[in-house]
Amino acid sequence: MKFENKAVFITGGGGYIGGTAARMFAKEGAFVAVCDINQETVDKTVNDIVNEGGRAIGIALNVTNSKEVDEAVLKTVETFGHIDIMVHVAGGSARARSRMLIDQTDDVIQDIIGVNMFGGIYASRAAAREMVKAGNKGRIINISSVVALNGLRGHADYAAAKGGLIAMSRSLAKELAPYGITVNTVAPGIVQRPGETNDAVNTNFLGEKCTAEDVAHVIMFLSSEEAHFITGQTYVVDGGRGLAMKGTDV
Repeated sequence: MKFENKAVFITGGGGYIGGTAARMFAKEGAFVAVCDINQETVDKTVNDIVNEGGRAIGIALNVTNSKEVDEAVLKTVETFGHIDIMVHVAGGSARARSRMLIDQTDDVIQDIIGVNMFGGIYASRAAAREMVKAGNKGRIINISSVVALNGLRGHADYAAAKGGLIAMSRSLAKELAPYGITVNTVAPGIVQRPGETNDAVNTNFLGEKCTAEDVAHVIMFLSSEEAHFITGQTYVVDGGRGLAMKGTDV
């Protein structure tokens, strides 16, 4: 299997995209550390993997706390012996709390930037330290958003956080290149969850729903040996929505 005996650390592993990626890695032979602030969803993802014959551990984790992140990465190394791949998925927009920036409150801004950007910085730093120490040519993938590239009314805080994640990843790619460690980002468009109904199919040229599997496949590619010569890049997965010629708001 492609990721046989590789150790993968995933934040947001109890969510739709993170959980899907975790299950995919496990099916390809990887050991997976499923990390999420929600213990219930962590347990579900881990149970799904174990029931399918895979190997995984669950870690309740608040990615805005750097000490917790460091400890979670160390637990992963202690359990599996190493860490080869780090995927930061934890995050998301303010959703119902979204406001135009002039009306947005400090607590929401700090929350959105904390989970999306600081979480990615902390997880990338902790994983990179272990990868450098072990001398393995690891992979770091941070999940951004097309909103970072195009902006979106009412989501300036989210755009700033996801844009910062891209800038950080590009800089880190330069720092870690001498160690053979690659750092890339994936920028999805609207990912429609099961049961959701919205106009997502009308906002991209392909006229299709973007699923967690669509995003996870790109994560898997960037984590693979086939992508060993790709670093500092952002892969957009949006059906052409970012072309900014079609859609309700791009």
